[in-house]
Amino acid sequence: MEIEAKYKISAADLDRLAALSALGPYTLRTLAGEQQRNTYYDSVDGRLALARYGLRVRQIGNRSIITLKGPARVDENGVHHRAEFEFPGDDPDPAHWPAGPARDLAQALLLGAPVRPLLKIETSRRIIHAVRDGQDRVELCLDRGTIYAGKKQAPICELELEVLPAGSVYDLTELANALRALMKITPERQSKLERGMALLQR
Repeated sequence: MEIEAKYKISAADLDRLAALSALGPYTLRTLAGEQQRNTYYDSVDGRLALARYGLRVRQIGNRSIITLKGPARVDENGVHHRAEFEFPGDDPDPAHWPAGPARDLAQALLLGAPVRPLLKIETSRRIIHAVRDGQDRVELCLDRGTIYAGKKQAPICELELEVLPAGSVYDLTELANALRALMKITPERQSKLERGMALLQR
């Protein structure tokens, strides 16, 4: 289960956040940055989209990661809760995935239909961990990038807070409240894929 919150944020405030060493009772520990190339896939008739699922292949340097995400439940605080399957690989065809729940689910949703590239998103991501009592509680992802949907493009400048195994929604909420006291952050209820789909349909 993925639990995260997404926020719209200005580029200036993203830079301010990157310079902080603490946020409320949390120490901020910066990890290495990532250059991500994301390709999203679906069948020609949009079977995954109809079921509100997303299929992504992410490239980070020489690594590739396949992710299948389910429908999000967004609560009143803008926190997204969704099922997520993630594993190494670069082949979007579920028939070639390792046996398991992700392959079974994707094949059931697609019913044998082949997948094709839908849109691409390139992201420069800075990763920061919020640490409390010696435990990494929440991952902060500072994202800048571009959505490429056909011949259309849209910029990305956003912040994601994702609960880590040692953390909780309480930690996420505490961090979000501390951020609101310092800068303007606005809940983003749409995923990057949803924004890309909207761009395709314009």
